[in-house]
Amino acid sequence: TFYLLNASLPLLAAQKFEVSQGSLGWVVTAFVLATVCSRPLIGHWLDRYELKRMLLLSASLFTLFSCLYLIILPIESFSLLLIIRVLHGFSFGMISSSLSLSVTTLIPKQRQGEGMGYFVLSMNLASVLGPVIGLTLIAHDVMVWYFMTVALLAICSFLFMIRLPLTSSHIPQTSPFRLRQSLFLDSPVLLLATSFAGIAISSTSAFISLYADSIHHVTYASYFYGLAALGMVAIRPLAGKRFDRKGPASVLIPSYGLYAVGFLVLGFFPTLYGLLFAALIIGIGSASIFPGLQTVMLTYAAPEQKGKAISTFFLAYDSGFGIGAFLLSGIAAKTGYSNMFLICSLVVVSSGLLYVYSRRSSATATNQDIAS
Repeated sequence: TFYLLNASLPLLAAQKFEVSQGSLGWVVTAFVLATVCSRPLIGHWLDRYELKRMLLLSASLFTLFSCLYLIILPIESFSLLLIIRVLHGFSFGMISSSLSLSVTTLIPKQRQGEGMGYFVLSMNLASVLGPVIGLTLIAHDVMVWYFMTVALLAICSFLFMIRLPLTSSHIPQTSPFRLRQSLFLDSPVLLLATSFAGIAISSTSAFISLYADSIHHVTYASYFYGLAALGMVAIRPLAGKRFDRKGPASVLIPSYGLYAVGFLVLGFFPTLYGLLFAALIIGIGSASIFPGLQTVMLTYAAPEQKGKAISTFFLAYDSGFGIGAFLLSGIAAKTGYSNMFLICSLVVVSSGLLYVYSRRSSATATNQDIAS
């Protein structure tokens, strides 16, 4: 539902409403801003209330606002579309945090790396399938089915969530909401690494089709996402098991290396073969970074702070993604897409170095605790 709308709704709005390019940008921006605003609140609520209750509340709101898009066709109001995007974005922040925390409670502790890897893989596949479905429906000019598909996907998701076998071991928090207390700031360096990863991921999400057009191979842009997904699927079982057996560093450090190399290939070889080869490397490299960082973040949090930790992690990622899309568009306009991707390789390396630093800082603190 998210990737379908994110990739194709601006195009649909451009066809249906006579508004400026700047106004069309708010179709995505309003959603992202609302998502970011929801993160501290849902983190507080997840620690204060029962997990399954919050999951079903979040899923209900997300489903309701997904169905609201159906009123756009008869009313034809761009302002109303933006209002729905804000509501939908807020509910998406709630449901993505609630669902991720639910998944971590369902996965056996000794298989967290493998389990979170499969969970994030499902989102990786959605990032490929969603745009294809949305753009295909728009190309065939079936607007009713476009919004019906959005609503039906959300309803199906809700029905699956009802069946999740979540058991209650909740320790309620009674403290009132305060912004600082609702953020998990025990590992700020890891949060910064997550933001940098979000910046890098935003580049492939937002600019691959434009990059492919600049090298005169726009018809192969969809192949990039297909090969990236293939790389993710191929490496996921091996990486997840290694994560649990050998530890996070054994997977994350090589993943960062491959991810950076993928961007170097895009920057130095602006050809069709460079595009396709980079897609496979980026898919293999990026498959473990997001779930790996998320799993590491949760290891720092006490059981009563898991909700706060997961929402703060997503807040860092969302912020990096949004900032990245804004900054990288300016860089690409001034230096070209090849140079932009070369800069992204430096961003990936910076994220990896921050992860290594946070790991060593954590190990040092643990040794000091043991000595004490």
